[in-house]
Amino acid sequence: MQRPINSRAMNRVVNLIELLITCHPRGFGVLLGENEPPESCEIHAMLNAGRVHMPDDFKPATRVNTTEAELIVFDREYFDESVRLAGGWPHINSAVQDFKQADKRYWGIVVDYVKFVSNPASRYLSKLNFVADRYGVSSRTVTRYRREFPGKLAYVIMLPESEKGEFCCSS
Repeated sequence: MQRPINSRAMNRVVNLIELLITCHPRGFGVLLGENEPPESCEIHAMLNAGRVHMPDDFKPATRVNTTEAELIVFDREYFDESVRLAGGWPHINSAVQDFKQADKRYWGIVVDYVKFVSNPASRYLSKLNFVADRYGVSSRTVTRYRREFPGKLAYVIMLPESEKGEFCCSS
């Protein structure tokens, strides 16, 4: 019998994945365990990058006299709590490796989307079509895979080992 997954924890893990793949230069490597997790200052910079794009009413309230050092500590605690809710780095790395192995094509499409489409410095004119043509899928499929990726990966990470079994990423 499958136990329900805590929605608060799931949202935190989805946000952790999104933060790493969009704001860390080696985010996929961190998730796979190929690169070290980010340090406190990197975490703060990544979270600040995300906060810049938030509407003011969605930004977390901070005390007026909060120092930059305190914000770095708060960001580190938030990040570490998200990692803890996901089961810790060894569990995350193992689950992500399993996810990648289950459907390497799906994984490749998402990695290339982040690499080419999300990257403003990419030299390809039609970045989305470049990725779609590379994998022989439609641009809508590429966009859908990228949109669904953090939630699907978070779901796999949050599943207990005993319930993982065989899973497939594509839909």
